[in-house]
Formats: sequence, C-alpha cells, structure tokens
Amino acid sequence: MKLWLFDCSAPKEDIEAGCRAAAELIEKRGFSVRQTYDAVMKRSNRERFERRAAQAWDNAEDTALKIAYHGEEPPDEPVLGPAEGEVEA
Repeated sequence: MKLWLFDCSAPKEDIEAGCRAAAELIEKRGFSVRQTYDAVMKRSNRERFERRAAQAWDNAEDTALKIAYHGEEPPDEPVLGPAEGEVEA
C-alpha cells in the first residue's frame, strides 16, 4: 500500500520522501502498511485494535511530516493515508 500526505502544502518531492520514510519505519517495526492502517481505522471506530501497529502508524505519520516540512511545524493540518486508489472496499 502506497502512502500519501493529504491536505499538505509541502512540495510533492518532500511528500514522497516523507511517505517513503514512513513506510520504511512501519516495516522496521515488523508490520505492513496495511496492518497499521487497519489498526488506526479500528481505533478510530472504537473497535479492538493492535496497539503496537497503531503506534507504528502514529510514529510513521510524525516521521512523514517531519521530513516533508523539514522539521518545521506544518502551516496546515496534513494527514497520512493510503494514496488514491490504494484502499479496497
């Protein structure tokens, strides 16, 4: 599953670099991007979820934002998610 930062004003190249780093972080934690995405979706729906997978997603989002904005606070409120066409029903 490919990632993207939505509602993000950073340059496309910086977004892509941040998303690559986010996916690498997730995989280093022993999860797939799909597993971590499913965990945060379950958490948001107040269902049972894998805490370590959700934490990996949260950390990956922080990493993506840090890279995309070069350590600066984003002027907008971007969110990490699956790239267009990556989520199947």
